[in-house]
Amino acid sequence: MNVIHRIIITGLISGVALAATGCQKRGSAEKFGKTYYLDGAGNWGFGASQVPNGLKRAGYVGDVELYVWTSSFNPLIDQLNIGNARLRAAILSDKINRYKQRYPNNVVNIIALSAGTGVATWAIENLKDGVKVDNLVLLGSSLSSSYNMSKALRHMNGKIYAYHSPHDSVLETVKIVGTIDGKRGVNSIGLTGLRPPRGMADRVVNIGWNKSWMRLGWAGAHTDTTNEKFVRMEIAKRLGVTAQPTPATALDVVALVVGP
Repeated sequence: MNVIHRIIITGLISGVALAATGCQKRGSAEKFGKTYYLDGAGNWGFGASQVPNGLKRAGYVGDVELYVWTSSFNPLIDQLNIGNARLRAAILSDKINRYKQRYPNNVVNIIALSAGTGVATWAIENLKDGVKVDNLVLLGSSLSSSYNMSKALRHMNGKIYAYHSPHDSVLETVKIVGTIDGKRGVNSIGLTGLRPPRGMADRVVNIGWNKSWMRLGWAGAHTDTTNEKFVRMEIAKRLGVTAQPTPATALDVVALVVGP
């Protein structure tokens, strides 16, 4: 088989794989599990494509749904409009309740950024008795670091993973304007980590920033953890998914066969 034939075959295989992924309907993917992603205040689209792509490329086969909770494109308005945040949390609770009614044994995870972590947490707290999600991943959370997660954890089978960085300048501003749960002058989870509820320390995993994370694109800033590489290599494993190697492209094949 010559080089041209190998290129054509590789291209066809890649094209079929991409087409199959793109054509997969939500209804079919939902049969294999569900992960909700919530952006931060203002809904500026951080992670909107990177989170689903990162999870899928890691090998996640369930459905990834973007849940929009904001009321404006102004982050300050959404950060302070706690009433709307709680209303949207109640709607998300209802979505999860209905999903678990259809697929009672399926795994449900939530990944949330910044103020979206408050909405995610309240949604879990408001679930019906007996309804549980699995894991909650908090990215740059603007909930207060002392927020009592005991109620949420009672509606969870897994753990809370809280990624935090002392270099998050956005959350330094949150100290002044107020956390998503309405506290001022306090640290957010995304700055210092989450204080575990009494007797539940094993259910909370705090992951702090250090220079080694830069290899995955987390430089310590507020939205870094939503980048596709970080999601694929780090966050996916929190959902029980082992990252798969990136498939070779036709150009990779050329380089392999022809050489430098």
